[in-house]
Amino acid sequence: MSSHFGAIGIDVTSQEEFGERVVSLIGAGTARRITKKISEHVWTDPSGARLVAQVHNGQIEFLLPCLAGKAPAVPVGDIRLVDDETAMLDLLDGVGGEMICPIAVELEDRAVLAGSGGRLESGSLVLAALAEEVTVHADADAYSASQDGELEFAADHFIPSGTFSPGEPAPGWAPSAHALFAGEVVEAETPVNTVTGTAFHRIRVRTIAAIELDVAIATTELERPPGRGNIVTGTFFLTGSLGLQPENPVKRRSWFRR
Repeated sequence: MSSHFGAIGIDVTSQEEFGERVVSLIGAGTARRITKKISEHVWTDPSGARLVAQVHNGQIEFLLPCLAGKAPAVPVGDIRLVDDETAMLDLLDGVGGEMICPIAVELEDRAVLAGSGGRLESGSLVLAALAEEVTVHADADAYSASQDGELEFAADHFIPSGTFSPGEPAPGWAPSAHALFAGEVVEAETPVNTVTGTAFHRIRVRTIAAIELDVAIATTELERPPGRGNIVTGTFFLTGSLGLQPENPVKRRSWFRR
């Protein structure tokens, strides 16, 4: 299983490497003040690899590796934070439309959402994912033929697995930003993270209700990139951006202690 950092070409193998590489990248990113004590730092590589950190009183309290998504925004509703990291929201089939399914996502702009009360009635989400485990099939027919159980899934299914509690929820249980989905590859490339020199696959997947999202896949997980028309399926970590802006964004650097 690929790590979330590895999916975007940043392999962190030790605490020392974390301090030297990840924290330095955050410090080199763009910062904006959310509140008097909280700032948000975003570093984005030309490859699309992105790190988002929330800093409180000089200390990192939230760090999100993600992919800078470029897919068309998806209408969403009933947006709310359920813990310090994760948001729940409803995927809609159009602006003001019916719910497709609820999903859990780690938002790039969660700090702004938290600062505005942690809830929104509606919005538009640019959805992305980091692949943890992935399988590639030549096409929809090949995917269908690969299924040998009684329950057969469509080649464009989407299951928000992180929203399901196994059995009776334990005290403190909260949804996680995970999903099982399948979809058709409509774009594919293998960019190189310019800081680490490590390549990763970046694909655009069209899944349920023709929703498109960008997916990052580590080359250690998949040697060759999928081709257009292939069907990919697997386990994914969902991230995204609502495009939220603080009331008075201020760009600064080095607001946290390493």
